Amino acid sequence: MTATLRAFSEVLLPIVVIMAVGYTVRRCLLLDLRTLNRVSIYGLSPCLIFVTVLRTQVAGNEVLQLALLMLLVIVITCGCAWIIARLMKLSVRQRSGFMLSSGFMNSGNYGLPATRFAFGEAGFQYAVVGYLVQAVLSQTLAVYLASAGGGDRRRALLQVFRMPLVYAVLLALLLRLLGIQLTDADGFLATGLYRGLRLLADATLPFLLLILGMQLTEREPIGALAPLGTATLLRLVGAIPIAYVAALPLGLQGLPLHVGIVQAAMPTAVNMTILALEFDAWPQFVSNVVIATTVGSLVTLTALLLVLR
Repeated sequence: MTATLRAFSEVLLPIVVIMAVGYTVRRCLLLDLRTLNRVSIYGLSPCLIFVTVLRTQVAGNEVLQLALLMLLVIVITCGCAWIIARLMKLSVRQRSGFMLSSGFMNSGNYGLPATRFAFGEAGFQYAVVGYLVQAVLSQTLAVYLASAGGGDRRRALLQVFRMPLVYAVLLALLLRLLGIQLTDADGFLATGLYRGLRLLADATLPFLLLILGMQLTEREPIGALAPLGTATLLRLVGAIPIAYVAALPLGLQGLPLHVGIVQAAMPTAVNMTILALEFDAWPQFVSNVVIATTVGSLVTLTALLLVLR
């Protein structure tokens, strides 16, 4: 019991506290979530990714292995969700919502801070790789799956080129290739620039958790209990063995493996609700799965961390 409470207190309790503040503030004040999301997407998150990639110590082969692991986890989980949805005789639009809510994890708002609390800065750098893969797939594969419900697929797919995260990664990689890491050796202007970006990067994780807490205020009437329970179990529990088996042929072990498994077991990504709304892919169901998996993850992730730490 002591080990369980310690795992929860060290990793998940700080997340719960910040989410609770965000939830309470949104319940009391009329805050525009779209504006806050844009601050995160276009302002803070790119700074976090840029600073992390610029100074990361993760080896190139481990980056490739982790990227492939996240790709395999998402594709395999979506495949399992498609099979289950067919067995449940869900409609085309319902199948799209079921796959969105089961296959795409919240490796950003939730996964990045959870990984940092669980595994420190070294684990956080590995987690950024998984987050980048999920972010790109959520604007490509997820759009393709959601578009079965209708909507302008081409316009939505083009959104990937408007993602500042992509350009932040490319710029950081270019500077690394040029041997520029914005240290004292690059001059006082470079140092000042890095410190400003570092401040923004440090503000990103608590801001993401505040937004996640605010998003949980947008509840929908609960229905379709069998699909809801199945999608929740697939996302929180089924993804764990999928990640472990997928990691074996890739040769992942130790800290990168543990980070990959934890990232795979994250709750449903909140932006799946946005896609479901845009393409009419069972949005009420997807919203309920986001809430169910976020709450349920407090139990499943605590148990998983007991095993991995």
